[in-house]
Amino acid sequence: MIIRAINDTDWPSILSIQARVYPDITPETETVLRSKMHLGPQTCLVITDQQHNVTGYCLAHPWHRYPASLHTIYPKPQQSELLYIHDMAIAPIHAGKQIGSQTLKYLQQWAKQQGYRELSLVSLQQAVGYWQRHGFKSHNYVIDEAQYGAGACYMLKQI
Repeated sequence: MIIRAINDTDWPSILSIQARVYPDITPETETVLRSKMHLGPQTCLVITDQQHNVTGYCLAHPWHRYPASLHTIYPKPQQSELLYIHDMAIAPIHAGKQIGSQTLKYLQQWAKQQGYRELSLVSLQQAVGYWQRHGFKSHNYVIDEAQYGAGACYMLKQI
């Protein structure tokens, strides 16, 4: 498993994984997804196998306390409080190989080096248990279910 920065040739694989992992929500456009790289060039990543096939991706960036909306291009925040995991998706055929766990460790290490004490994300209902097993806790913040689906919740992790 190799974790590295996203390059231009990775986008078709990223979009394909997004479509397979999130069939029930409107996918974000490539333009919106690429905009996250402006916010977090060191934490927008792909995960590849030894043959350099993309097996997953992560779009994370410095952010403030409350979550960003989907389908929106944001300017870089003046101040950031934490590392926000906008999206992490692993191709279904690679599920169960600890790819997400290893990527999360990478993000935590990077965040600590930058002086952040928290990670945050919005979890879809079906992934809440996964994030809880990795130390994230639900927080009372109303999530737009029209964007994320019923049962989505905002989660934080102290690091």
